[in-house]
Amino acid sequence: MRTILQLGLALAVGLALTLGTGLGADLVMEKSPSLLKTPLDASIGSRLSIVEPVEAAKEQEERYFLVGTLDDIKAVIVTDAGEQQTSLKGEIVFATEPDERGDLSLVLTRLNLVSSGVATKKGESGVIGLNLAEPEYKGTYDSRTGHFSAEFDSTLHYAQIDEIMGYIPSKSEEGDLFLSYTESMGGKIEGRLPEGMKAADEGEVTMNAEIRLELERTVVGSLRSMVVYLDITKLWWYLETSPSEILLVQPVFIGTGPSDPSATGTVYNTLLDGSAEIWDRCGTVRCIAIRSRTPVYINNNAYRVLNSEAEAAALRAEVNVADAVEVFVVEEWDPYYDGGGACWSSGTASAKIVTCDQQMAVPCPMPAGLWGCSVAEGGSCGDVNYYHLAHELGHALNLLHPGEYRSGMVAGSSGSILEPSGFCRDNPDVQSARNCRSASSPLLYSGRSTCTGSPDIMD
Repeated sequence: MRTILQLGLALAVGLALTLGTGLGADLVMEKSPSLLKTPLDASIGSRLSIVEPVEAAKEQEERYFLVGTLDDIKAVIVTDAGEQQTSLKGEIVFATEPDERGDLSLVLTRLNLVSSGVATKKGESGVIGLNLAEPEYKGTYDSRTGHFSAEFDSTLHYAQIDEIMGYIPSKSEEGDLFLSYTESMGGKIEGRLPEGMKAADEGEVTMNAEIRLELERTVVGSLRSMVVYLDITKLWWYLETSPSEILLVQPVFIGTGPSDPSATGTVYNTLLDGSAEIWDRCGTVRCIAIRSRTPVYINNNAYRVLNSEAEAAALRAEVNVADAVEVFVVEEWDPYYDGGGACWSSGTASAKIVTCDQQMAVPCPMPAGLWGCSVAEGGSCGDVNYYHLAHELGHALNLLHPGEYRSGMVAGSSGSILEPSGFCRDNPDVQSARNCRSASSPLLYSGRSTCTGSPDIMD
């Protein structure tokens, strides 16, 4: 039950917004006509200058979430080679809050879309991933008709961009982070929800909608526009917090199969346990669970020891999974990268990690000349790097090292798991609320999981 004071505060906030002051007062919202009477606006790019993300969510006593899992969703992507049919996976989430009249306001908080790829004039696009450029976008919902809409900006990446443009290396001493060039698309989702919809603690509603996207900022420009069809999509109600989010990992080992005693991947379970533990500590802020698939094996001994970036690139090209972060485990990295591993295409659906079994067997004496591999720098040998994979998965979740900057990404917290360590020192066994709140990837999806931990740093 709301107290009289709480109701008074809510009315005061509503009055302030009505008078044009306070959060979001400068947003210009269009009242869209019925979807059945008017087709979607085809000139998205010409009007997206008025789209502004919601800067911060208002504190509410009750905030409900509508969450929909998108599986085998039909879409048409216009490329430089013409129209291409494809199917998408992903997730859509709306935050809903009752206004002073009891009607629902609608805020788009997540739109993740992933495809295995389409044909272009330059060849296959490779894995396509798209997610929101900002955390929240205000939408409209007409309770009389059920019509809703929201305009947004999104970040687009596909593997072909990396093939053509290469990577942007991090300036960190560790050199374990290879960033992708990305493009952006302006979008609009428009459709129907139930009339007179009221928030609920549980249950489902049905949504019919279309998403239209057009390329705005280009790097390669192979993908021009998209139309995504959400027909009879079920959305589930959640109260107060959104459901647990899962990041799926696909391990890749070198060997003939699980019965091969010499196969790589001997450290994988240890690294996976450390990753699950670190990201479980987000629990009181945001539940993020790390899940693993059954390993895939590559029967090619040439990949056991990597001596160059070209060899690492050839290994990464061996396995492409559209809905998981591939983690390649070699025997040793003769180490061109001071952390004994690295992450490529950080924060995108194409994110891949290469690591090595020497994480738990740093040579004695320690390798000379590597950052962090001297006694003065706190280095040690043996079973050292329990949290190496947790660190690299942080990069896959769009997080940089502390103090670094790149538009569209977030720097991790100082003193946390995102601190670079080098090959002979472990990453800090510390998680932060900022890391948890800021993590993002088109590969995240809602699922059944429980987080029991709490961040070590509440920043």
